[in-house]
Amino acid sequence: MDTELLLTFLIVAKSGGISAAARTLHRSQPAITERLQKLGQMVGEPLTMRHGRGIRLTPAGEALLSTAQRMRDVIDEFEDIMLRRQRLQSGVLRIVATNTVANYFLPERLVSFQRQFPDVELQLRGGVIDWSSIALSDWDLYFLEGGLDLEGLPSYYSVTPWLGDEIMTIFPEGHILLQQEELSLEHLIAYPLIWREPGSGIRRSVEKAFQEARLTPRQSIEVTGVEAVGAAVDAGLGIGFVTAAALRCRKDWRVVARRLPAPQGIQWTLYMARPQPVYQSHTIRAFLEFLDTGTVHLQQDGM
Repeated sequence: MDTELLLTFLIVAKSGGISAAARTLHRSQPAITERLQKLGQMVGEPLTMRHGRGIRLTPAGEALLSTAQRMRDVIDEFEDIMLRRQRLQSGVLRIVATNTVANYFLPERLVSFQRQFPDVELQLRGGVIDWSSIALSDWDLYFLEGGLDLEGLPSYYSVTPWLGDEIMTIFPEGHILLQQEELSLEHLIAYPLIWREPGSGIRRSVEKAFQEARLTPRQSIEVTGVEAVGAAVDAGLGIGFVTAAALRCRKDWRVVARRLPAPQGIQWTLYMARPQPVYQSHTIRAFLEFLDTGTVHLQQDGM
């Protein structure tokens, strides 16, 4: 079925004549007549007949008119959906992130993006520890910490570096080690340490730094999440390790930060898993561009 034939018939029926339909569709009258004849051949009987200077519908044409109108309505709805999605006037962005990324790296970016595109629905699941519990096919973007393996990722996804950050060593105010001018990881061995959960990228990065220094730290206290580490150190339970971004946000923590091992500290990388460009929705593509530039340029006329 050629939908163009049915839509042409609808224009002819509404305009009341071949010449008026030809002007509306910017086609010649013979072209309009040919389309009506083809559609009539498919139906098996004429759809119109001459009536004065115009036409009127035959019983077969009358029977077909409501179907043609429904076809027009469906096409209009389809075009509206396409346009709204292209202009980001609709759509959903579904993000999964680890605790650190969800708490300290995404919120401001998501708020800025939603201010620009308030009709996009944002869904964020943060604090993910066990990635095997996530139905990866139900989400669009995944933000994770360095050293974490994301098994079961669809084959058309790729994992790429996103942001670099630094892991700081934090001490309770007045800790005895703060009296020393120079500190090293070796100085920490004799004191209680606050550790993140085993699945944490921060913990893996810190453990790697100790291993490279050929040191075996004490497994003193284990907590879940950056906030728990900051609270434990604030309370004086021990020495902890948090991302520099957390320290910038939590100035209320009564802690003192040091870069260990000096002078380079512990650098780490945050990663993003994203679908290949051919599989990206308008919303995903726009958000990725937003992360890169802080703004989005739409291609539609007038935008």
